Parts: sequence; C-alpha cells; structure tokens
Amino acid sequence: MDRRTVDRVVQFSDGVFTVALTLLVVDLAVPSLAPGSTERDLQQALQAQVPNVLAFLLTFWVVALYWLTHHRHFRLIHRYDSRLLVLNLVFLMTIVFIPWPTAVLGHYGDYVTAWVVYAISMAAIGLAATVLWLYGSGDHGLADGVTSDLRRFYTARTLIQPTFFVLSIPVAMASLSLAEFCFVPMVAAMFVVNRLYGRRAAVDLRPVV
Repeated sequence: MDRRTVDRVVQFSDGVFTVALTLLVVDLAVPSLAPGSTERDLQQALQAQVPNVLAFLLTFWVVALYWLTHHRHFRLIHRYDSRLLVLNLVFLMTIVFIPWPTAVLGHYGDYVTAWVVYAISMAAIGLAATVLWLYGSGDHGLADGVTSDLRRFYTARTLIQPTFFVLSIPVAMASLSLAEFCFVPMVAAMFVVNRLYGRRAAVDLRPVV
C-alpha cells in the first residue's frame, strides 16, 4: 500500500471534520421577533444567544486543533490496516457527535449536567485521538520516522485536552463558571509541553497547510 491509499483516509477524515464544524453553527439561529418589536427586544434576543456563541467558539477551536493534530499524525503514518481504519472511524465518530453536546451546553449552560456531558464528549475525542496515534505509531510498521521522543511528545500533546476536560468536571461541581475557563490552563499546558519537549522531538509545529 503506497502513500496515496493513506491520503484517501485523510481526505475522508477532512470531509468529516468539515461537516462537523459546519454543523456547529446550525444552532446559532437568527432571533425571531414579533411585529412591532423594539430595538431593546432585539438586543435582549441577541444577548440570549451569547451562550450559544461562546459554546460554538470553544468547540470550533478545540475540534480545529484536533484536525491539525490528525494531519500531523498522518504525515508520519504511511500505511494502514483494518484496525487503524476502525480506530480512525471511532475518532471521527466522536468528532461528528460533538455538535449535540455543544448545543446542549449553549441552551443549558447554567446546569452542571450540561457541562459534564460536554466535557465527557470533548475528553472522548482526545482519548480516541491518543489511541489512534499510539496504534499508528507503534510497532505495526505503519509509520515512518517516528522516534521515541516524537511519539511521547505527540502522545503528551494529544492527552492535554482530555485531561483538562476530565478535571473540569469536579471543578464544575464546585464552580461552573470556573470550569468553563478550563481552556486557559489547557492552552498554557500545551505551550509548556511545546517549549520543553518540542525541540527535543525535532517536530515542526507550524500549521499544516
């Protein structure tokens, strides 16, 4: 199997990402106002959409980061087997599912349960991505040029997001507002990992184009 066969897997995955990211915006409906509504009515209707917009922004960028991660991993994976295909489909399933918990969070963001459902869904994406990478870069002869440092580095990066989303669940029990800012330490942790291990792993972290 040559590189072109793997490219078909990547192209299919790109299509799934495109659909999932597009569906995220569906829940951002234009406010419907009754005849004779005032400027104040429109402002209130738009304000009511703020939770949906914030949920969309957070989810879009997290999923987009996984798209970049998927591309970086498959630049090294040059062959595939049936198990890799199944693991990739499981990963894509978690991506396609994410618009639903995002909509739940946007509509019921004041409830801890909504955040728990969202955090578990986000963590599932990261865990599926980690398993996919560990298998694809393992001793199955599917990847080329993967050093032990590079494998550990990408594994650590992929585990950052699910780790912080899981940790945000008990935080949400105490303070939902604090849990919703879990992306701040998450980004900080990713920066630290990049600084500490990126050079040793000799990896190019510029956006994949």
